[in-house]
Amino acid sequence: MLQLTNLRKSYQGKVVLDIPSLLLDEGIYWIQGANGSGKSTLLKIIAGMVPFEGDIRLKGSSLRHAPLAYRQHIGWAAAEPLYPPFMTGIDLITLYQRIRKVAQKDIEHLIERFNVGSFINGQASAYSAGMTKRLSLLLAFIGAPSLIILDEPLTTLDTHSFTLISDLILETWQKKSTSFLMSSHQELDTSLLNAQRALTVINQSILL
Repeated sequence: MLQLTNLRKSYQGKVVLDIPSLLLDEGIYWIQGANGSGKSTLLKIIAGMVPFEGDIRLKGSSLRHAPLAYRQHIGWAAAEPLYPPFMTGIDLITLYQRIRKVAQKDIEHLIERFNVGSFINGQASAYSAGMTKRLSLLLAFIGAPSLIILDEPLTTLDTHSFTLISDLILETWQKKSTSFLMSSHQELDTSLLNAQRALTVINQSILL
């Protein structure tokens, strides 16, 4: 489903990622590694946000040769999301809704599930870290993309929010066959191991 070929990333002449070949079938995957190991760089590359050498293919679309078609399959949530302070959450949700061509009832369902209705009409500058995180996760789920990439999804979330996200990940995978690629420097919560596979892609320290 997701295929990496001759992926290579360098900063100032230093190679920080070198993956000759990697093929991931549909499923839920967890990349674990220490801070600075290259997890975020790898996820940003797969999300189409960082230039790299080589190629990545998803659902038959090549990031190198058909980047627009490739990115239509991707949902992305950053570890520490930042949004223009003058924009509201509903502004961002509406933008994603139009790009993904999603029905209003599906948007309302996500707003309810992520419990963001109380603040999305306010400007992003007034959001706490937890509010911003929940909004970023909601945006990643809009349109049920083929692959949802979540960088450090556990950070800034309280226990209730983490349980909600865990349930939604399982539900989305089971109902829509959406795959997930997540990262953390923390151990994978065992509640996410039901009928799933955990994969460590980076198993050594790669200092960026």
